[in-house]
Amino acid sequence: MLKPTRLAFAVAALISGSAYAAPLTAQQMLQQFNVVVTGNLISTSHVDGRTYVGENVNGGDYVQHINDTPASAYAGLTVGGNVSGNVHVNGLGMVTGGSVHGITVNSGESYIGGSAISSSLSGNAWVAGAAIGVNFGNLIHAASYTNMNLNNKVLAAPTSTMNSTLAASTSTNFGSVMSGLSNQLSALHGTSGATVDFSNNDHKVTFSGTAVNGVLVFDLTTLDSRIFSSTTSEFDFNLHGAATVIFNTNDKNLSISANFLGGSAQALGSKLIWNFAGASSVTVGATFGGQVLVADGSFSNINGANVEGGVFAKSLNQYGEIHLQSFSGSVPTAPVPEPETYAMLLAGLGLMGAVARRRKQ
Repeated sequence: MLKPTRLAFAVAALISGSAYAAPLTAQQMLQQFNVVVTGNLISTSHVDGRTYVGENVNGGDYVQHINDTPASAYAGLTVGGNVSGNVHVNGLGMVTGGSVHGITVNSGESYIGGSAISSSLSGNAWVAGAAIGVNFGNLIHAASYTNMNLNNKVLAAPTSTMNSTLAASTSTNFGSVMSGLSNQLSALHGTSGATVDFSNNDHKVTFSGTAVNGVLVFDLTTLDSRIFSSTTSEFDFNLHGAATVIFNTNDKNLSISANFLGGSAQALGSKLIWNFAGASSVTVGATFGGQVLVADGSFSNINGANVEGGVFAKSLNQYGEIHLQSFSGSVPTAPVPEPETYAMLLAGLGLMGAVARRRKQ
């Protein structure tokens, strides 16, 4: 969640008693957000959709595809701490608990819990601290104004949109949601018949399997070091139309440079979840597809490597684009039984029914 000394206090002080936002489930988080980071985010690139950052943001462009971003009570960029480094928010507004310096919000309303310096805020804006050299576009509020031409109408109170995005900003403990999701996925059994094949001297790894009730699970915990080794250069997928595909790993540090063959990063990005459970750091050096979950560690996409999906991590070092591929599958709520388990279950139910009939007779 956002730091209580900043946004939480602002929410309590400013929004009406009726303003309330329900906490998001893991499924909703994966669908509504392109990036969720509970710590700090450093970026030299852009994010297509919505972003949440628990601490500070340095650099980056956000909400580059407004019309493709799923609806949410959250602003386009929500930050618990400070925002700096020539940040651009293309749409859906911004909420931040700290100060901003050198940022631009092209559209949408902004709430800033600290001061605003040398920035441009096109929509309605509420600055709890001082505004210094800020270009305001519409209705405004600030504790004080310096180096500004005040031709704008001053806001007497936050707007209903600000109330809504403020209420949402502290409603979900994303750290708990991500950790819970990672633990939940780690408990899933690997799907019977799911295979990981190595070829071309381990340069190529092929993931194959058939889903059970639309869900296909790969247990990679004994193969991590081989799959994600420096010699692996290609990933291929034979998933037979699975709607949700989960990859469970448990290595502490992973560096991945394999290419997704045949455009599969883009084609499968909305269906795949890579659960890097317990990882301290995950780095990708080539285009990567899927929802990347590093609940307790850092994720870095280097050398301009794009992510086709989403990033959900403790911290993010972004040096490549993160393209919006909202999760289209379903998060399983219980271990997925293997086909043989279904047969045993049905047989057991039949036996129970027979026993019950005999007792009744």
